[in-house]
Amino acid sequence: MSARVETKPVAAIDARITEGLDTDYDLYKVINKKPGHSIYELAKEIGWSSGKVYGSVKRLEKEGLVHTEKDIRGGRSILKVCAADWSEFFTPKELEKFDNLEF
Repeated sequence: MSARVETKPVAAIDARITEGLDTDYDLYKVINKKPGHSIYELAKEIGWSSGKVYGSVKRLEKEGLVHTEKDIRGGRSILKVCAADWSEFFTPKELEKFDNLEF
């Protein structure tokens, strides 16, 4: 008797990946315009659930595009989200070259 392997349908997995990329990019644009907003505030701004925003933020954070920071507001702990600074994508040597460019 052969063992049956449970797998999710490929189409469903592909759809989630594609949706995640578009979703992440849409949220990233909002984060750039509203740095320091909480997951809840971002969800309210973009019209998504907090869970959807949180999942997208975690993927963006894993890619190094955003940073999260815990904060206390009104006695409650929140997670603030900010986009990574463009300079974080370059080495100190590369940044020095930028500083020395003449236009």
